[in-house]
Amino acid sequence: MTFNDVEFKACPRCGVEPKMEDVRERSLTKPNVVSVKCPACGMSNSIAWGSMDLPPFRQAVAMLADSWNSR
Repeated sequence: MTFNDVEFKACPRCGVEPKMEDVRERSLTKPNVVSVKCPACGMSNSIAWGSMDLPPFRQAVAMLADSWNSR
């Protein structure tokens, strides 16, 4: 599956294509979060992005893909 030009492999646990979720908060205290989750077995991973000390969206998606694909 490709999300934002970044390739995510099938779930390492069960082989099903993962689903993405991008939650954008309009808050100074809550970060934005992008998540990848397997709809079959529930395995998931997420990363916060966009706040002062957090990476920008593109970098966060790339970091999330690296983490998901290396499992």
